[in-house]
Amino acid sequence: MTSIVILTIIGYFFFLPNTAPKLVTVAVLPFDAPDDYPEYLTQELPRHITEILAESREIFVVDYDAAEEVVALKNRSRGFRNELGTTHVVDGSYVASNAAESAWTLQVRLIDVGKDVWKLKWSDEFSHPELSLVEIRDAITTEVAAGLYDNSIPTPDSSTLTSADFEQYLRVSHYFHDGDANSALALVQNQPQKLKNVYALFLFAQFSPDFQEEYVDRTLSLSSNYYPAVVLQSKLRYARSKNLVMFLRETISLTSEYPNSEAVRELAILYSDLGWFREASGVLLRWAQIRPRSSEPALAIAFNRYRMNNLKGVDEALEIARLRGSQHELVDRYRALYDWKVNGKELDTGSSEYLQWIARYESGDFSHTDARWIEYVGGLNCYDQVEINLYLNNHDYIFDNIDCFDRRLWLQPPPWWAGDDPKWTIFTTDPRYDNWLQTRGIRAEVLDKVAPVPANELFAPRRKVLNSSNSESD
Repeated sequence: MTSIVILTIIGYFFFLPNTAPKLVTVAVLPFDAPDDYPEYLTQELPRHITEILAESREIFVVDYDAAEEVVALKNRSRGFRNELGTTHVVDGSYVASNAAESAWTLQVRLIDVGKDVWKLKWSDEFSHPELSLVEIRDAITTEVAAGLYDNSIPTPDSSTLTSADFEQYLRVSHYFHDGDANSALALVQNQPQKLKNVYALFLFAQFSPDFQEEYVDRTLSLSSNYYPAVVLQSKLRYARSKNLVMFLRETISLTSEYPNSEAVRELAILYSDLGWFREASGVLLRWAQIRPRSSEPALAIAFNRYRMNNLKGVDEALEIARLRGSQHELVDRYRALYDWKVNGKELDTGSSEYLQWIARYESGDFSHTDARWIEYVGGLNCYDQVEINLYLNNHDYIFDNIDCFDRRLWLQPPPWWAGDDPKWTIFTTDPRYDNWLQTRGIRAEVLDKVAPVPANELFAPRRKVLNSSNSESD
């Protein structure tokens, strides 16, 4: 009996942490450094580490932009738990070395911030140039994964990546994320031979929209399972093929395999667009947890709750969207539309030209041939072009003039319209509506073939998937 008890205790401490379901949310913070240190080391390296950790299937990984925003709040921050919902953070500090001008030591820590008294889970120091930048990257991600007891984060593949190439990628990435496209392109043109690795090729796909498919294909030819490129490839394939069934199946599979990726956003919107509001709720929550400073998931939750007749939940979601750090113009627009359409208040147009055009239509002071209107609507994205023209009852523009594609299905009316709104009924009974939907891969027989996978199955721990079917490998 004593032996059994001892073995049980050993098994608990040594084996259970690697198999138990995690309630862990981790954020990688910008690294501290002296003022003269380059930002590609203090910002892009932690951003890159975030991307690697986000391949985890077991933990929530907060996007780097959110972590950067919260650190910038300084004394105005309510803490990582409140601002980001994190249980753990990874931070780092550079310390200059006297050995050489380019020498430094990076001190990295994994800290449990889930309780009032923080707990250091792991720390280590990495000296450069004794260790290359790539070796430091690999060591940090491997040791953080071990500190989180997460064996679903794969070991980074550095077999084809030199330290010089990696450093150059980080430099270009910093310029790109800082909004300095000219400097990013200048680096690319000056040293193209150093930018043919997986990470750089995918970065090119992001700031070269005309060549996205080419760069995504080249990225995946070097690493077929580089998940950001796999997700983007699926979206590009749908835009080309208009095969909704394939896109839905791929997005479900990608969301399950990479639950911290952009696939979560795509699936949440797909579920809502297809009218699967209850199933969408769990996916929307996951999206909000990994993008905690973005207003977009909070707005999507508000729209979804409205479809479920949860008006109290709508107000809560709109307030959360208002408190988050981005897209305030969009939040103000939908708040004003909600007060007007649902609460019966006068439409508050504020400084929104979008709302001003709707107000002009409602007052009768609007012409579809107004040159100012034509210029304005042509500058909107695809979704907004459809939505505002629905508000303006301008169906001809939707069916005949919009030539872009944004993966939105338009099986549901725009936000805050009832399903039986007369304008929506007129639009969906227009003889052109079915053909217009077909351009998005939507036909009645197609919709009969699709069904949602519940969020609890999508985000189930890997071993539960294995246990549910002994005959299949994960």
